[in-house]
Amino acid sequence: GIIHEYDEVASGEAWGGGPLLISWRDVQMAGTGYNVVIHEFAHKLDMINGEADGVPPLPPGLSRDHWERTLLVAYDDFAEKLDAADLAGEETEFDPYAAESPAEFFAVMSEEFFEMPHRLKAQYPEFYELLASFYRLDPLTSKP
Repeated sequence: GIIHEYDEVASGEAWGGGPLLISWRDVQMAGTGYNVVIHEFAHKLDMINGEADGVPPLPPGLSRDHWERTLLVAYDDFAEKLDAADLAGEETEFDPYAAESPAEFFAVMSEEFFEMPHRLKAQYPEFYELLASFYRLDPLTSKP
């Protein structure tokens, strides 16, 4: 183990072809939809086939076209909901950081998938099903 200390404020960072940096303080804050470990590992999975773009290497049976369409429909819907919430001075159910890019949407929704699956399935059932196929697990039906 190598420990690096930085003055930069960050929860975590996944470097393409490199390490994964995670704030221990943020690791301890995991729960209710927030999990920096899941988030950064989702980025690492996404980067296996190149730049993080929200489309990780998919297992057999998952179509890239279907994944991209489903991801972008959910991502666009979330971005619209975030804009409306901002105008109304309200908060969204999910971390606003998900609207930064499709890659961030994938990582944030991966957090939701494992931490708050009911909430994700209620808002984006088709994307939830894709994540269940991708991770080969359904947190709503799997037993610990």
